[in-house]
Amino acid sequence: MNIDEEKNLMKSANTWSLKHNELHQLFKDNNEFISLRVRGNTWEPITRWLKLDSRIFKGTTSRARITLCNVESLAEIYNYRSIRWTAKKLTPISTTFIPQFIRNILRKFPIIKQLAFEHEIVFYKYYEKTSDPLISIVIPAKNEEGNKELLIRALNKFRKIPNKIEIIFVEGNSKDKTFQMLEKITKDFSKVFKISLLKQTSKGKKNAVVEGFNISSGDTLAIIDSDFTVDIDDSIEAIMESTKNENILINCSRTTFPMEKDAMRWANYIGNRCFAIFLSILINQPISDSLCGTKVFSRKFFHLMKKNGSWQSKADPFGDFTIIFEAANNNIKILNYPVRYYARKSGAPNISRWVDGVKLLKVCWKYMISDI
Repeated sequence: MNIDEEKNLMKSANTWSLKHNELHQLFKDNNEFISLRVRGNTWEPITRWLKLDSRIFKGTTSRARITLCNVESLAEIYNYRSIRWTAKKLTPISTTFIPQFIRNILRKFPIIKQLAFEHEIVFYKYYEKTSDPLISIVIPAKNEEGNKELLIRALNKFRKIPNKIEIIFVEGNSKDKTFQMLEKITKDFSKVFKISLLKQTSKGKKNAVVEGFNISSGDTLAIIDSDFTVDIDDSIEAIMESTKNENILINCSRTTFPMEKDAMRWANYIGNRCFAIFLSILINQPISDSLCGTKVFSRKFFHLMKKNGSWQSKADPFGDFTIIFEAANNNIKILNYPVRYYARKSGAPNISRWVDGVKLLKVCWKYMISDI
């Protein structure tokens, strides 16, 4: 499904001009997405008072008094779930004299967006798939020879998944014998799964994931890191939950429960938490772990990222921020899934915290000034 097709499935309306039957009919029509504009809580009574449209001034009113809480409650009755709300118009007067990128930044500031004149909230129709979609699992691996036993254990756990699955290893030009190890494992499990091994043509985790998913064929797509520091049973549960609906992104969270000692360095933990708070503000959806490598989403979302070019972008070294920002940008609901997190059994993280941290800030700035 491309972006134009998704727009055709979106029904939009301004709530202040709706009558009773029109508001209910929006949800009864079973559109896949509904976008509603509502007056901000501060401005809603003011706009009516200025028109003397209030019980303070007359016996009855001519227009409905509808707020974000009202439409969120009604949406749940009709089995719609909110994705997020954003500030669309800051004031009742025109602000076109302010450069667009500055207005985009202001709309994301916590206090300013709460006091905005108009908000937009997007809902998606929730339904659970009755079929068992093919699951594609991409496992990027670089210098992970020492984690062979963990890898074999994980593959044996995958046998319990009721759906058909395909495994795609992407080896990142390791300095050890990771590629040879993966060759043997691929051969040993070739009769159990559809399993492939690629040698990465470029560098970086994001590129490895891109190359893996570019040859995948599943309807549900999962990324699992080859160090298996995220509990494999939790990863499998997250994958299975993601198969239920194509409008969700499962973002695994390592910071909810206490993690094993030495699982994450102190500076990395603080940086991760700061980025999680920053991303939550920018997209107005809660993000509890901004850099967990385990993420699961639908092929529909994958096609949307390929369509707008974000999937091929090299700005994001890991791909985590791109996936989170593009989920918000494409009306995909982000759901945080708490997982257990362990210390590495072998090897070292393939990241440069300061250099990569600067790159991630640049990605944040790009989306901060955009109309996301």
